[in-house]
Amino acid sequence: MTEPREDGRLERSKRSRQTIIDSMITLIQKGVYIPTAQQVADEAGITIRTVFRHFSEMDLLYNEIEEVRKPKYEKFLISKDFSASLHDRVNTIVNAYTDAHVELFHLEKATQIMMWRSKVVQANYQRNQALMRKSLLNILPELNNKTPSFNIEIADAITSFEFFERLYSFQGLSIEDCKKIITMKMLDLVNAA
Repeated sequence: MTEPREDGRLERSKRSRQTIIDSMITLIQKGVYIPTAQQVADEAGITIRTVFRHFSEMDLLYNEIEEVRKPKYEKFLISKDFSASLHDRVNTIVNAYTDAHVELFHLEKATQIMMWRSKVVQANYQRNQALMRKSLLNILPELNNKTPSFNIEIADAITSFEFFERLYSFQGLSIEDCKKIITMKMLDLVNAA
């Protein structure tokens, strides 16, 4: 008789934990980029004590958000044909990264803001940037063969969320125009002798 009760408590605990994570994401999607534990509790309809029972500090919750974000980025690079022509590979990488930036826009904005407050977010950001750079170089090995070597740095920069956000949010360009600009600059870089 004790086992079903314990299983029930475990299931409630899992649901409660997931509700907290979902509430954090909901707040971020609403533009609350640094939600407090109280805001998360209010959004989840639970007490702040319950939030801290599951996440003793906000960094633990930030880490869970990263676990939601990471596979969404990865899905844009899975099952892509990287043996295609240079133009097609550049289009593939630009479309994949830009589509990820669009889908995860608010989570990326929150990451940019929280990064300066949280070592966990900072470490996750640096790890993700290294993985994205590695993907970029795998898809476009031509960048490794070009001199000057700072072309890699430029390619990394123009495929970044920060560059996309500048074009899209601050310069008011459409997503398609952002893609065109990034594609054109990537082709210029790879074709540079």
